[in-house]
Amino acid sequence: MFIIPIQNKPDWSRPPLITLALIVINLLVFVFYQGLDEGKRAQAIDTYRQLALSAVERPHYNRYLQRENPEAYERWTAIREAAPEPLSIGPLVVQDIEFDAYLREVWREQEPENLEAWQRKRHQFETERNKISVLQAGLIPAEPEPLDFITSLFLHGGWGHLLGNMAFLFLFGFILETALRPSVYVAMYLASGLAADGLFLLLNLNSITPVVGASGAISGLMGMYLALYGFRRIRFFYSVLFYFGEFTAPALWVLPAWLAKEFYGYFFVESNTAYWAHIGGLLAGVAMVLALPASRKQFAQREEESQQEDALNQHLREVQRLVANLDVEQARRRADYLCKHHPTDPRPWETLFDLHKSQPSRKPFHQAAFSALRAFCQHGDTDPHWISMIKELLGEYRSLSPKAPALTGDLCLLLSRRFWNLGERSYAEAYLRLAQARGAKRQPLIAMVRRVHRHYQQSTDIARARHWHSALEALTEPATSDSEPV
Repeated sequence: MFIIPIQNKPDWSRPPLITLALIVINLLVFVFYQGLDEGKRAQAIDTYRQLALSAVERPHYNRYLQRENPEAYERWTAIREAAPEPLSIGPLVVQDIEFDAYLREVWREQEPENLEAWQRKRHQFETERNKISVLQAGLIPAEPEPLDFITSLFLHGGWGHLLGNMAFLFLFGFILETALRPSVYVAMYLASGLAADGLFLLLNLNSITPVVGASGAISGLMGMYLALYGFRRIRFFYSVLFYFGEFTAPALWVLPAWLAKEFYGYFFVESNTAYWAHIGGLLAGVAMVLALPASRKQFAQREEESQQEDALNQHLREVQRLVANLDVEQARRRADYLCKHHPTDPRPWETLFDLHKSQPSRKPFHQAAFSALRAFCQHGDTDPHWISMIKELLGEYRSLSPKAPALTGDLCLLLSRRFWNLGERSYAEAYLRLAQARGAKRQPLIAMVRRVHRHYQQSTDIARARHWHSALEALTEPATSDSEPV
């Protein structure tokens, strides 16, 4: 059984840099650290041969195989008997660390004579062999080292193991990285790995088989993903034997299926897979996200915004289709609908203006310009694309209609204030002058002129300060003379 979410697509406008960095680190460790294992293994075999341990340990290895793995013993016996001369067990011993524990049992019953020399040689060999990456940095439950809980997360058993894990790391990581703060994301990734290794260790205290791989931490990401979506319905892809397809379900409903898959693997599948590590990672990931209600709320809000964005994009494509089919009136009605339902996005307003600018002498053209400019004054700080769109719109509007009736005095004053707040000083001053020329309301106009004058006065721009001081005097002079006693 195979179930993965297909709800999201990578957003390369916000690349998942931390996830990509984790993938690169895993690749580098595998290529440049684990890639040296073949030489280390050859060196260990050579050390075993030089120390002449094969002759001493061969009978013990035969008994060990006969007891622990009869099938392997039969294969080894057939190979040994067919060989023209005694075979070295070095290549087998190097990759079978359980034989170490068997020898410790033998030594307890061994006569002291020659035992010390054997143990010394054996220690020398094991020191050389333990330089192999999975023994040096993997987690061995029977002999756990604190650092191994972290280093084991970046080791893998082969290219298939590595590439499979990296695919899932990217699949879940690029969503979680945008949903969580970078430090929280990294901490929860490592914490999931620690929880996975911890649960596996507790249930396999006597195991001396090294545990390696990022799958425990990645299982944590899978659990985090489900917990973030909670009971919202999302799309999944499934594959069971030769059947595959898609289904939609509340995210957390898939958690029991994933857990059941791991339990089934543990009880019924012969494999080296650390199923309990996967289970520990999954449960830890779910628990950590459920303990962060603020993160879940922010993620839900972003998902809603993303869905609205997708819906708007689809509607805008529909408008373009209507235009292509020469159904301009229907396109205008659709664009007007989008402006009302997505007032903070500049694109519907730009589209509505573009649909009317072919008829600059008609009233709807000026109404479209006025509405777009008013929306900018109200929502211009919600999207960085507002400024460039409005600048272009103003240029086209004043070019197509030099009298620009939509630019009333009060609207010019609002434009001036919005441009000023966004740091567009030249536009703000230009429309402030136009607001004064077109008779904007007096008190708001005075307040804006006084604000601009104060700014240039404090910035020691003498020329502009004088200009706006004169404008301020011209505006306040009538009010002052009216208030003087007769």
